[in-house]
Amino acid sequence: MSTYTTDKLSGPARLLVAHARQTMALKSHRETIAAWLTKLNLGAAEELFAAAGSDGTAATSLLITEHRNGSSVATTILLAAKARMLAAVCRHAPGDDYSERFQITVDAFLSVAVARAKINHPHLNAQLYWVTLRSVHNQHQAPAEVAVEPEEMRDVAGPDVVVDLDEHLTASIVLDWAQSKGLLNDQDRQALDVRFGGSTVLPVREVAHRLDLSEDGLETRLRRAIRRIRDGVSTDEGHLSQACLESLWPTVDDADPAAATEESSLVA
Repeated sequence: MSTYTTDKLSGPARLLVAHARQTMALKSHRETIAAWLTKLNLGAAEELFAAAGSDGTAATSLLITEHRNGSSVATTILLAAKARMLAAVCRHAPGDDYSERFQITVDAFLSVAVARAKINHPHLNAQLYWVTLRSVHNQHQAPAEVAVEPEEMRDVAGPDVVVDLDEHLTASIVLDWAQSKGLLNDQDRQALDVRFGGSTVLPVREVAHRLDLSEDGLETRLRRAIRRIRDGVSTDEGHLSQACLESLWPTVDDADPAAATEESSLVA
């Protein structure tokens, strides 16, 4: 049986896991949890933590669905499974002390990332991370739904289209944008790609091993790079949002020439 260790978790994150374990042990939840375990092909309740925190999306999708259906125990388990991620994002959240920053992160995770998540998204776990991180940096800014303005976007999508950018925000888009702005060098980009570019966030130890770097050196590089990205987002003036839009609807210059020719012939 997989055991979800809490040795390196912060106080609030560790409390989430402890509360989840107590909740799952209640007799009133046993039948519900047993049904989830059967659906996920898991053997014990403890394995839900590891399953929802792994590269796969089945457990996360199930817990989000049940959370949306009003299941408090699903919400409790989901938060516990994402405790490490929440602790990592918490470092970049606003707030006067750690407890406040952690609570802001939990609120952003549930009210923004989980609320907007597409449960069948192939990179669901990574999306949850990036949208939560983006949300805690934009507490006092306008919502992430913006009208499509550029001329080429209106031609393709129509004048009244509204796009939920968080749905399309990916690590590659953020890193491409940051590198184009000069916020990252090649080494920074490689380290961030390995840590955040997959379907889930990799531990620093594993990233350091893959890149043959010391953990301390890698943590310093990652911390400084993320700080530069964070500061860049705060003064971005919409360019990151534009990058998301352009990933959805490339301009004619970026599109496949053959496809553009075929579309022109159809219009004619």
